Amino acid sequence: MEKFSDSLPLFTNDIENPEIQDSLKSLCQLQGDQVKILDWGNSRIAIPIEINIDLPSLGNFDDLDIREKEPVIFVFDLINYPVSAPRVYTDRLDFPKNNLAHLYVAVNNRPPAFCYVRGNADEWYANKRIEDLVIRISNWLRDGATGELTENGEQYEPLRLEGYSGSIIYDYDTLLTVVANKAAFEFGDKFSIVLFERPSNLGRYTYKFVRPITDKNALTTIKEVDEERKKDKEDVTRKKYYYGYVLWSEEDVIRREYEVNIPRSWDEFKLFCEYYHIKYKEFEKFITTYSKINEYIYFPVIIGIRRPSQLIGYSSNVEFINLRFKVTSSDIEQEKIVNNVPIDMLSHNQPLTKKLAGHISGLDKISDSKRNVIFGCGAIGSKMIMHLARSGQTNLTLIDPDYISPHNLVRHTLFGEDVGHNKAEALAEKIEKIYPYENTKIISGTSFKDGLIGQKETFEKYDWVLDFTASEAFFNRLSTLRNIDNNHVVSASISDFGNLGIMYKEGNNRNPRLDDLQVYLFSLAENDLNIRNWLKNEQASAHSNLTVHVGVGCNSETTVLSDHKISSHASYFSGVLQKEMSMMSAEGKIYLNRIIDSKDYRIETQVFNVKPFDMFQAVNNTNWEIRFKQGIVEQLTKEFTIAGKNETGGVFVGVCNYKTKTIHITGSIKAPLDSKGSTTQFVRGQNGLANEISAIEKSSGGQIGYVGEWHTHPDGPNCLSKQDMESVKKHKEECSNLQPPLPVFLSIITPTGIFPYVF
Repeated sequence: MEKFSDSLPLFTNDIENPEIQDSLKSLCQLQGDQVKILDWGNSRIAIPIEINIDLPSLGNFDDLDIREKEPVIFVFDLINYPVSAPRVYTDRLDFPKNNLAHLYVAVNNRPPAFCYVRGNADEWYANKRIEDLVIRISNWLRDGATGELTENGEQYEPLRLEGYSGSIIYDYDTLLTVVANKAAFEFGDKFSIVLFERPSNLGRYTYKFVRPITDKNALTTIKEVDEERKKDKEDVTRKKYYYGYVLWSEEDVIRREYEVNIPRSWDEFKLFCEYYHIKYKEFEKFITTYSKINEYIYFPVIIGIRRPSQLIGYSSNVEFINLRFKVTSSDIEQEKIVNNVPIDMLSHNQPLTKKLAGHISGLDKISDSKRNVIFGCGAIGSKMIMHLARSGQTNLTLIDPDYISPHNLVRHTLFGEDVGHNKAEALAEKIEKIYPYENTKIISGTSFKDGLIGQKETFEKYDWVLDFTASEAFFNRLSTLRNIDNNHVVSASISDFGNLGIMYKEGNNRNPRLDDLQVYLFSLAENDLNIRNWLKNEQASAHSNLTVHVGVGCNSETTVLSDHKISSHASYFSGVLQKEMSMMSAEGKIYLNRIIDSKDYRIETQVFNVKPFDMFQAVNNTNWEIRFKQGIVEQLTKEFTIAGKNETGGVFVGVCNYKTKTIHITGSIKAPLDSKGSTTQFVRGQNGLANEISAIEKSSGGQIGYVGEWHTHPDGPNCLSKQDMESVKKHKEECSNLQPPLPVFLSIITPTGIFPYVF
């Protein structure tokens, strides 16, 4: 038996790594004798040992020459062990390496290494002993002997390659069309050309697939490449194009064997091609005749090998080997490559697809077939958009009139090269580059055309309407739009100096809608200390301005807010949105993400389920809408019943919005004890009422306050009486002098129902 270890010199230096010393002692105990310590080179030692294999009693699968005692070599990194797991190689020169999967391709005239775990060997070995690795290699060899080394026996395990000098990115199925469907022009028998681009000459070599060369695009492609090459080499817009070559074997040439010696030179390449019946001479003639077609001396070459069955993880039986050639003018004479030019290996990467992105993100159930529209591409919006895009959801319409300024880069997902570009358009360009080989269907613009936002057909093609503008004006507009009743509507923003993220998700049929949810949140201040403190802080920071701007103007240079806080809110909002998109809830939802930036940095979340509001239109002015928080109408009905034939009444608290002509009722205060009610009239008292309303205003930071009155007509009529109208005139004068002024809101409750009036 010839062993590779016989060619290695003894290691004569001291081993200072105590972990290796311990592992060597364990190997000595396993072998029952001292082990040889050989010099592998590059600060590594090689330990040849024999491993016992439990072979199948009825003989090895396909008569594979795997023996009861197999010599192997354990290679230790003297510096990085045990963080770096040992490599394990066969020590037999006649080991049946061409018949086994999960062997790494041999490099640097070494034997092939065992691929003994799926995934990262260093991570596997992190909690293992050297004895465990010996057992693992023994099991690997037994699996080989029993034919169970490949998990899916009906499919072919691709070659295990390593020692790459760079990477090459192309879609397997796209390149397969070149080989199987003749999608590219053939410059010779089983030989085509495809175009690649290198993003940068710095660092690792990477080639990105652009297109195959066909009879239809050959001239335009050559012209495009020439125009780019004429540009100054320092021009940042200059694209670095490379022509790559694809060679493949005849349809009937099928190779089952694992050829673990991938060519590293021109002479080895020719032998490799002859073994797989690949006609390389036409390729050689082309690159030597048209040597200037690649002005760069390096270029990719892809070899297609036909296997006996479909490759695991791919759609066909064609396996591609990706190489990189280096050919200079001195290597060429009389249409021949005369020097043994070097060849490197390139690792293949599939380009990212939306389907793959969704699968990696664990969001396979979320459909990208329906279009969603997003208003606001600022700090929060940009991060939310990229969360969606990176999970494969790109069927988006992005709307934002603003342009990237340098200070935006502190919190925005875009970069310096985007300064001066429209935010929506720049984001769309970035997303298209994530999926270069797919139609992302993304659309961007500064706004809808004039008047289009209010038209019925505008939102028919959209599923979700998302608002990240942090604009109170747009929030009001969106709340009252009549043409998005069939859409799912969400608004997210930031408040409390960046420490509170708020996300509203409307209920079915837009009830509760955005403004309902906002008012509901304000009303929680009565019993929730966190919300109460937040609203009080907002009121104080607004210098007595009673309107809370829920959402920080992140495009303001004066706003002090860190990117990590924006990212925290965006991450939470994104998780919430993805959950809703996969499993839509019927009720309205309020999601809060609270950052406690005190002694310890903490993050808390809260979720509130909000049931539909009860809705009425003003009897005398249908432009005004009154929306009752659930439970209030039932409370009024109960008080009506208790009062019997006597009239009763009370005061409404809530929010009145002149812009949207909406009055939100969040609570009803019972009639004070000094009120008087009879069968014909009701006179509302005052004792304690002012203090009760003041307490509500104070706890809500001025957001919730007095908005109107109500009283009952036990026997009708379903309208205001003459006395009621006198009261309206009196209240109108009082309400007009308030700051801010209020309309007169009065509701009549009768056996028939509630009849609200707004003057």
